[in-house]
Amino acid sequence: MTFKVGIPRALFYHEFSVLWQTFFDCLNAEVIVSGETNKLTVDLGAARVVEEACLPVKIYFGHVAQLPLQKLDYLFIPRLVSIEKKTYICPKIMGLPDMLNASGLAVPPLIKPVLNLVSRNSYEDFLREIGRFFGQDISRIKRAWQSGLQEQKKHESALLGDVNQAVNNTGSVAQDKLTILLLGHQYMIHDRHINLNLLEKLKLYGCDILLPCHISKETQAALVKKLPKSMFWSHGRVLLGSAFYFSSLPGPKGVIILSSFGCGIDSFVVNMVIRYLNKAKIPSLSITLDEHTGEAGIDTRVEAFFDMLCCRRIKDENYFSAYGQFLGHAEGAFGVSWADSYHAAPHK
Repeated sequence: MTFKVGIPRALFYHEFSVLWQTFFDCLNAEVIVSGETNKLTVDLGAARVVEEACLPVKIYFGHVAQLPLQKLDYLFIPRLVSIEKKTYICPKIMGLPDMLNASGLAVPPLIKPVLNLVSRNSYEDFLREIGRFFGQDISRIKRAWQSGLQEQKKHESALLGDVNQAVNNTGSVAQDKLTILLLGHQYMIHDRHINLNLLEKLKLYGCDILLPCHISKETQAALVKKLPKSMFWSHGRVLLGSAFYFSSLPGPKGVIILSSFGCGIDSFVVNMVIRYLNKAKIPSLSITLDEHTGEAGIDTRVEAFFDMLCCRRIKDENYFSAYGQFLGHAEGAFGVSWADSYHAAPHK
């Protein structure tokens, strides 16, 4: 018998979709994933969750609200406490199954195994809980999980090899090409509705773009060890490790940080990242998003950020008229025709 398992296209789906899809495929389950995020998704989620929840959690509930329409047998909502040793996940994500039960949404039975690699050294209990729904022995569940892990590893390796636009094979950025590091949770970076299609807009500026997924987790973890205290949030390791790595690369560069309003972890970690970047003299732009954020405001801030990066490369960067007259230009500032890229930017 084939079961239909629903997975919301939100939160950690953007990071582990390959693992989960392969795992359930090996168990002969049909995976149903919700569609792309849109305004209806946000409205449905916001109506079902407390106001204090961050935008990604509201969007998660919106995806859940749309999934039961497809006659699912189960809904996969894992309780992720810790996905690597000595680190923890956001408390709101830990409590998703409980929040969903309290929301009043009519949903199918939940597959909600607990993954906590701080208290346990294996996935044994996590997999046993999933296997209970499929009536299969633990050995087959483990084989399916190993297949998923292998495909996930291939996917992550492909992402590391996909940095040729920003980082060449020797690990160095092109000397005269502007490179932007876009920091944030995977679901902030890859959900086009949350970030108002920011990733595609940045490409129109003619710069190279580096993402945290382009930097190996081993590299991130090793660089974070230089902190005086251990970083016990997984997302904090990603943000700080990526910033440390990026600061060592040559060439003109800047950092854009995406965070959601109400995110407790980001309120601490983003501040640490900004202080480090200021000390390293790397320009940064911090953008906080919620369901009320307007696209025009984001476009204006990004445009101003690129103008500032442009002016830093001009020889007479401090020479401005008292009346606001423009006394120079930035064409060729980054080894390319800035004017060509600038006129192709989204604000034009």
